[in-house]
Amino acid sequence: MRSESFRMASAQRQFKLRIWWLALGYFIFYAPYSAFIKVTTEGLWPGVSAGVSGFRLLPAVVISTAVVLTAIVSLKGWWRYASRRRLFGLSVPCPSRLVLLSGFGTAIIIGTTTLTFTYTGISIVFALLLMRGGVLAIAPVVDRLFRRRVRWFSWAAFVLTTPAILIAVADVNNYRLTAVAALTVVAYLSGYVMRLPCVTSMAKSTDTATTYRYFVEEQLAAMFFLLVLPAVFALIGRGEIMSELRLGFTDFFAGSVTLPALIIGALYACLYCFGTLIYLDCRENTFCIPLNRGSSLLAGLFASYVLAIFFGQQPPSAAQLGSAGLIVFALLLLSPLHHTLEHALSRLRRSLAGMARRGGGERPQFDEPRRIFLFVCSGNTCRSPMAAAICSAEIAARFQIPFGALDTVNVQALSAGVIARVGAPMTDEAQEVLRSLNVPVRPHAARNLTRELADQAEMIFCMTRAQRQVIIEELPSVAGKTYCLDPESDIADPIGGPLEAYARCASLLQSLVRLRLNQAGITA
Repeated sequence: MRSESFRMASAQRQFKLRIWWLALGYFIFYAPYSAFIKVTTEGLWPGVSAGVSGFRLLPAVVISTAVVLTAIVSLKGWWRYASRRRLFGLSVPCPSRLVLLSGFGTAIIIGTTTLTFTYTGISIVFALLLMRGGVLAIAPVVDRLFRRRVRWFSWAAFVLTTPAILIAVADVNNYRLTAVAALTVVAYLSGYVMRLPCVTSMAKSTDTATTYRYFVEEQLAAMFFLLVLPAVFALIGRGEIMSELRLGFTDFFAGSVTLPALIIGALYACLYCFGTLIYLDCRENTFCIPLNRGSSLLAGLFASYVLAIFFGQQPPSAAQLGSAGLIVFALLLLSPLHHTLEHALSRLRRSLAGMARRGGGERPQFDEPRRIFLFVCSGNTCRSPMAAAICSAEIAARFQIPFGALDTVNVQALSAGVIARVGAPMTDEAQEVLRSLNVPVRPHAARNLTRELADQAEMIFCMTRAQRQVIIEELPSVAGKTYCLDPESDIADPIGGPLEAYARCASLLQSLVRLRLNQAGITA
């Protein structure tokens, strides 16, 4: 039991802090990536003349990105997560149609990110502000479309980053935005319009296998499009831009820009890994994207000062520094420090509720959306109703209210089945072990999961991977908020077994439910 408690505590810490290590890695690789692009295109790299076109750099950059990223996936052993099909007698990774769409959008993002930094008259910080601003606006829209709960600190960070972008854009004396540069930014944002809904519907899960499967399959599709599309345009395109693109391919082995372009591509492959894993975190896009955007903006700011100090380049303007300051404050809100304020607000609410009860009045009602945690198993007579009952008891304890007063708070636990016999009661054994844990037992009638119930839930927790797969196949729109209650293994069904099997199951459910409530910010 002690080892189980340690495992659960470790999982909780990983959920809270891992994304910040990813943000640090993203920063570490983004700073040199953006700096190398400016060093090359401004003629600061030995043997490279000023004004080199980004389209000339692009072929070597995308080839290097594809090679290094494929090597990273191979070294990490992540190919085993990919879905496979038989082709000419061989088992090959095969992305689904939605992942292909996401990969196409990702290929556009990779190519246009590098190009945006290469345009004359656009600083690193301003390029980042242009690209980051649009994606920040897309994030809450996607969350709303998929009915994902957006927490207050995510909204607060979004509100802060929006004026940060506007301040920088208003600083017109410190940039020159050409038509080609503007079209590149539009293409970049269109890539995210394709990518984010796919990521949200298919991959934002606590299940490691789901996360890495999507990562590998999207990377595979993106690398295909990233290599093929520039080659096709170089072959059939006309005009100065396409001529530069062709020169990048034909001069690959002898050109002066090849070496720095290969370095740029390798750095992008590394930052891609960190950045994509931030997006795939199970939390809402309105949390993950400001964190990703803020990390890269601070990296760009750092790179700009390095170029100013060592290469005599123009440092960021006062407006750009002010924008970065707002971003830093937004990152502080997203950091674990927000839990301190949450605890203070929670204590205040409980105090007000206690004063109202002692005074004989009603509990103050706060205008908050109802948070529903839905537990799903097969027949809805054992595991899922036990989990819901345990969750209800935990909610009452954490809000310091009687179990019978649960309807006065905005948090609710419900249960359903995927193949339930409608109306069936909870098993006698399940009721007995719940009472042994001092968990009140309410009357229960089994029901099947419906679209309406799934749409209302903030999170859906399944007992097995198979149950989760059934739900996301039948209701793809809720895939982004459907998880395995235990991300490491299936929870065995004790039905038909001895009372000891029910007791073991209930004890495990209690540990898992407590962890999930902690992760959701519902703390004692």
